[in-house]
Amino acid sequence: MIGWAAVVRFLAVTIALLATSPAWALCPNCIPQSSAATLRLVGVFLLVPPAIFFAVAIVVRRILRGG
Repeated sequence: MIGWAAVVRFLAVTIALLATSPAWALCPNCIPQSSAATLRLVGVFLLVPPAIFFAVAIVVRRILRGG
């Protein structure tokens, strides 16, 4: 069963993602204007695989611990 801490974390991340500025959209027309924008976009994509791995690892650990 999912605890309150997990729900609070999920809500905090959701609110943080929804509250970000529209400038973070990094549309294709905006990327050539700044090389820093390109680096941010690449950095975000590099963070996705570890985030998915750790999320799955936490879920598997909780399932195995509870069963």
